Amino acid sequence: MTGYDVDPCMKCEEMLQPFLDRELTEAERVEAEAHLARCSYCSKRYRFEVELRRLVRQAAIVQMAPELKQRLAALRTPLN
Repeated sequence: MTGYDVDPCMKCEEMLQPFLDRELTEAERVEAEAHLARCSYCSKRYRFEVELRRLVRQAAIVQMAPELKQRLAALRTPLN
């Protein structure tokens, strides 16, 4: 018996990133979608990951205000 037999959420957890990256086989994708449809915990984790990815993509394209850059630079401590 594997951990997946006892806790299907464990398998979903391992499949989540490949699912989001569209790297699963068709059968794995169907399995993940079925689990997400019936498990509120994993569905919540999925929505969190989707939102996190959206925020990271957004942060990569939004320029930081010069004032904020200066304030952050002032907080740096020298590496000695």
